[in-house]
Amino acid sequence: MMSSTADTDPFIQFQNELANLLESARTSFSSYLRIRALHAPTAAPSPELLSAQAELITLLDEISTDLSDLHATVRQMEADPYKFGLDVPEVVRRRRFVDEVEGEVGDMREELNSTSSSSSRQNAGAAAGVAMDDRRDEEGGGWNGYEMQYQQEIMHDQDEMLEGVSRTVVNLREQADVMNRELEEQTEMLGALDGDVDRAEHKLKKGVRDLNTFIRKNEDTASSCCIAILIMVLIFLLFLVVIL
Repeated sequence: MMSSTADTDPFIQFQNELANLLESARTSFSSYLRIRALHAPTAAPSPELLSAQAELITLLDEISTDLSDLHATVRQMEADPYKFGLDVPEVVRRRRFVDEVEGEVGDMREELNSTSSSSSRQNAGAAAGVAMDDRRDEEGGGWNGYEMQYQQEIMHDQDEMLEGVSRTVVNLREQADVMNRELEEQTEMLGALDGDVDRAEHKLKKGVRDLNTFIRKNEDTASSCCIAILIMVLIFLLFLVVIL
């Protein structure tokens, strides 16, 4: 997978900071729902409720600001993932993370802006807080869910990479087998050529010995020199024919 590590990728560092803010917002949201559920519908908001509401609004505003920056960054990554050293699955994961955080923040804002004029509304708010706690307990927290999915994508990419390496190894082994066969054939050809050269050399030496014997027997004749030269030329031509 081509995605950068947390040490070099600003997005991953920003994502971790945003995840911490989101976890704080979840805690603040649960606290706000519990305080609101205990608050009398007709009574004026208590200082505790107002404080919890203000704290939650501050966290959601900070998260929304960070989300706006992440939206712009992800759009650039989607336009050209490889420019940032990323592959498509990693860009999809980052887009999914931004969308899910934005959806959860929107749900919190909607609940925050709702009125608590009836006890049924209070019970619904308390139930929503309990349901969120149960959901977080079952899934191990939203961020843990993101991490699990991210790990699964990494393992999938690693499997594909290993398959590619395996195919490359098979191709290299096949090429090595072909080269080995060609070397064996060339070795056989060289061996045959060495045999031909040895035989030609043996014939040439025998011809030279015969020529020397002939010359010694005919040293007094003038024509013997011409004959000897002619025989040497013939032997040399015979040597060339045998070699070629």
